[in-house]
Amino acid sequence: MSSAIAATSDQPSEPASLKVWSDGHKPTWQLDKLHGGQLALQSLRGNVVLVHFFATWCEPCVREITSLQKLATATRGKPVAIVAVDVAEVDLRVRAFFDKVPADFAVLLDRDRAVTKAWQVSALPTTFVLDAELAPRLFVEGDLDWSHAETLTTLESLYPTAGQHKPPREQAGAQ
Repeated sequence: MSSAIAATSDQPSEPASLKVWSDGHKPTWQLDKLHGGQLALQSLRGNVVLVHFFATWCEPCVREITSLQKLATATRGKPVAIVAVDVAEVDLRVRAFFDKVPADFAVLLDRDRAVTKAWQVSALPTTFVLDAELAPRLFVEGDLDWSHAETLTTLESLYPTAGQHKPPREQAGAQ
């Protein structure tokens, strides 16, 4: 895989959609949060987890951050954790972006692209949807309307059964 990451086109030939992931597990990680501290993927076990790879220079990514914020609001109190992984940008630039476009989900910094490479992300934005056991179940390359009813229903189908849910402690205000 090339070290360069392409942005998906502003004018996709067909709308982005969730696709079934069948290529096995992804490696676990621990990354720095935008405003201090760290977040380990393992700490989110028990929730449906969206791992969203983005960059502030990527126009489709900017649209999707807003859509993910709507999803975060719509799923508050549900077993859903959203983490946005910024790919190789200067911290100050990412902070300035989120000062203008607030998000109440975790924003993480993949400064050296190690996680991006390990997860074989080749286009931005790319989002993986993990089940409560942190196994990848779905993915999308390109920006998706996360507030669409069909998308919400798909996510709900992955919710853990009663007794398996663990509240996402790292979620709210976790930038």
